[in-house]
Amino acid sequence: MAPRVGGTVIATSDCVELPSGVSLTSDRLADTVRGCSWPLNDSGSFILRRAGSPLDAVARELAEAHDLPPDVARFDVLRFIWTLNSLALVNIVPSGHRLRRLADWLGLTLRLAPTGALPTPITRRRRLDTGSMVRGVVSTLRASGFRVLAIATASTLVLLPPTMIVGGPGRVGALAVGLGVGTAIGVGLHEAGHAAMLRGVPSALVVRGRRTFLLHAPLAPARRSLVAVSGPAAAVAAGMALVLLGAAHAEPSVVVLGLPLAAHSLSLTVLGGDGRAACGI
Repeated sequence: MAPRVGGTVIATSDCVELPSGVSLTSDRLADTVRGCSWPLNDSGSFILRRAGSPLDAVARELAEAHDLPPDVARFDVLRFIWTLNSLALVNIVPSGHRLRRLADWLGLTLRLAPTGALPTPITRRRRLDTGSMVRGVVSTLRASGFRVLAIATASTLVLLPPTMIVGGPGRVGALAVGLGVGTAIGVGLHEAGHAAMLRGVPSALVVRGRRTFLLHAPLAPARRSLVAVSGPAAAVAAGMALVLLGAAHAEPSVVVLGLPLAAHSLSLTVLGGDGRAACGI
């Protein structure tokens, strides 16, 4: 079974990579997206200079170089990588069969069940091209494409039983698919709306469990508010257009498709992180 560190599963056969925007010097790790850098000790530099190598090989080299017990070196490597991954400073490159990784995740879930906790998700960071508004939108939709597809599939499957009760067997497919696809499209449009207002600002798309968000360089208060509002506003505008279009042509499936997007209006209030950011809270 893969070792468990920090409540998540990281296999020693996994590798790591520095995402675009993150660079390593002799003694510092820099992130141009955040506009920050952090000092590294000898062990941290040693580990990151071997990015691309399996973590068990890195741990063996670390044990030999610093005269550490193998188990201690392995735990230190995994804990360090887990910490950096949780900060979106390294990406985990998984190895092994997906079914095996799923089994490891389920095993950890069962062990954490008595505490009421779930395994900490692996963070994935993807580069965005914010050279122009169009490139920002396109690169965001491309980077979030797999996430959108996964949300559409999962949401549709979850919504099938409720829509079967509400709409009856004949309308189950349209209701479930409409709500599921609308939910997924809303996520993509929301992040694309943010990206459209980040022209020229170093940015990245971060996926962590159920969360999808943009990481970007610090902004002036006025522009930060504009970026915060533009995300949910893009989804709401598309949702309202679909609702009105469906109502005008008496197409309930189009109305249903637009409802999850229109619900992003809640993010424009202080109930949502974007609304709080826009208000400087």
